[in-house]
Amino acid sequence: MAEGDVAVKDKIAQLNQARSLVLQDSQFYPDILKGILPVIVAPSSVIELRRWGSEFLAETFSSPLLAAQKKQELALTCLGPLITLLGELETGILKNVIQCSSSIYPLIFRYICHNKAETAIWQQMVAIKSKILSMLDTGVEGVRLACIKFVQRIILVQTPGASDPRLVDKSEVSLTIVPLNHPILNIHALEAEAHGLLDRLLNVFQDGKLDAPVITAILNSLPALVKSRAAISNKILNVLMAYNPIAIAAKSMVFKERFIARSLEKTLRTVLIHLARASSQSPHATKIQQQIQRLAQAKAEFSIEVSKSNKRVLSGAEVDSVKRTKYARNDESEYTPTPPPPTIQVQPSNGTTYKTLFTITGDQALSNFDVSQLPLDMAAQITLATMFSVNQEALEASVAVVRQRLSSLVIAASKIPPPRPPQASQIDDDDDDYTPAGGDDTVSQAPVTGAGGTLYPDDSDDSYEVTDLVPTTARSKAAGMDLVKMPDLSPAQVQEACEGTLDRMFETITTLERPPKKERAGLTRLASISWDKDSWITVLSRLSTRGLSGIDAEIQAQATESRMHYETLSSQIRLKLYLYIMGDFRTRMDAAVSWLNEEWYNDKLQAMAVKENSGRVALEPQYAKWMTKVMDGIFTYLETTDRNIFLRFLSELPAIPAPVLGNIRGLCLDPERSNLGFLAFQYLCMLKPPVRKDVLDIVEELWHNHNDVKTAARKLLVKFRPHVVGLPAKEPATTGAS
Repeated sequence: MAEGDVAVKDKIAQLNQARSLVLQDSQFYPDILKGILPVIVAPSSVIELRRWGSEFLAETFSSPLLAAQKKQELALTCLGPLITLLGELETGILKNVIQCSSSIYPLIFRYICHNKAETAIWQQMVAIKSKILSMLDTGVEGVRLACIKFVQRIILVQTPGASDPRLVDKSEVSLTIVPLNHPILNIHALEAEAHGLLDRLLNVFQDGKLDAPVITAILNSLPALVKSRAAISNKILNVLMAYNPIAIAAKSMVFKERFIARSLEKTLRTVLIHLARASSQSPHATKIQQQIQRLAQAKAEFSIEVSKSNKRVLSGAEVDSVKRTKYARNDESEYTPTPPPPTIQVQPSNGTTYKTLFTITGDQALSNFDVSQLPLDMAAQITLATMFSVNQEALEASVAVVRQRLSSLVIAASKIPPPRPPQASQIDDDDDDYTPAGGDDTVSQAPVTGAGGTLYPDDSDDSYEVTDLVPTTARSKAAGMDLVKMPDLSPAQVQEACEGTLDRMFETITTLERPPKKERAGLTRLASISWDKDSWITVLSRLSTRGLSGIDAEIQAQATESRMHYETLSSQIRLKLYLYIMGDFRTRMDAAVSWLNEEWYNDKLQAMAVKENSGRVALEPQYAKWMTKVMDGIFTYLETTDRNIFLRFLSELPAIPAPVLGNIRGLCLDPERSNLGFLAFQYLCMLKPPVRKDVLDIVEELWHNHNDVKTAARKLLVKFRPHVVGLPAKEPATTGAS
């Protein structure tokens, strides 16, 4: 053993003794920490010492034995060594350093809040933060997982805590403790950074990838944010309740991804159950329970699918055959083609059916399996998986076998004359017991005629016999056949069928992934290009406005004659759209905009039609009615954090009805949402001239009658109605060259 190795082992043994000492008495932490810091960051220090030092730092600041005040004092001395250790390349050292940084970040933040002149200390902490964040996406897996914990700690620190003094934990570090005029800590910049980091974490649930370690780490870090930070809890819960790893894996045929999805689903369900118990009284509790039930149902269906499509017990002979094939392929340099399937001799007789024509396998049990018992989705997935994995030579051989059988049947059938119906003289008119050939008292099924010939039903197994494949052009003309007309549905039956159809359509919409952001083509865009969520919403919106007016009028007339209550199909669709948007208005605001714009456009078309044709009955305008209803629904849950969503919603609406302005007035009088209300009024005054007068009338009334919002109202009046507040009117701006 080299002399250097012996010296390193001796030093580590001494350091371990020091560690044992501090574990027994935490008062020795400061002395030992100050003694080892120069050793582990020295240029001549070996990697074993640096690894031990990084572990000791992580243990020190996560130890419950050390008081918070003492940790803060020690953290100030560790910033420089941490910056040095972040330059290491070993995963273990970096993980320990990042864990230590996660522990000291709140300590340094609190220290800077009370020491406004310590710019150098904060710059060192910012350097550590920047270095760690740069490894969030580019580091190795273990380092990335440690970075996720650091990001969670940043979000906790750089977002506001509880606003109620009775609920404030004095030991908690958040933006709430930062003085408003702090020269170093910019509250708005820090909060914006925290929201940006949160979006980076939540994007992993929307990119369609199944990165199990990263997703699991993020899932485990979110409950603390939801429970302690009300400002961001809604955003997190909305993302979690829209995430379903089973739906992502269902599109893949890779077994590994399916296995990962089941593991992620279990973790996600555990997190949601924990959040449901912790927030049983919150408005999200019901939605969380519904999402847990949806996940459980999706997992059950997914398990059935996997067990039926991916698993098949092999017999001993098959296992040996598979093993021999595997070893043979390892020994041979070239691939040995799969032998063609066994040829089944099929003779053209009454027993020849489609099943025997297309059956390739020699396995009797498999050939008797009833495929019609499988769900349609499962059958489609099995078919696609088979088409992707089938060997090309085996497929061509199977097609050749079926083609040969079909040719033989055509040749044989051409030599057999078609059966002739019995002559009239052969049938006794008085014989009431006569039945057609086959001996069944029921009416025989009609033959199916196609381009290749005629198929007659086989009474034995409900399939069609291939008795004659001679082209029908060579046969005599068949007797005419009238299709039975289906009875008309009553208005109640129509309404029930429409309800079921709409339910299935909205179930489809909710399962679709959120489409990528794209430019809108306006009201002239095609409704169904890709059949994503936007396409379905567009189709439903146009059905509720321009698509069902004629049908509704016809069914309404029938219902009136029968004195029956009938809710129009368009009204049903509108109600379903409204309920769908209210289910999660923050993420479905685009659907609301698309639908309401269609309603406004349809109202304009109806008004033009009535103007051109004075005898036409004017329909009730729908835009203002449903726009007001949507606003009434979202105003109850609107928060100050929804500022961008709400203003964008107002900007994309073609008109603002008077009741909506009344709702915004209510926001202005709400102490917690007053800023949002006046911000909306300011936006409408600047960018919606048709409603400017109505808005300013409301603001003027608020200025006169409500002292608590007088300051906010005055700002708007100074700009648009200065004479109300005693200021001279502004002269209009002149245009032209000076």
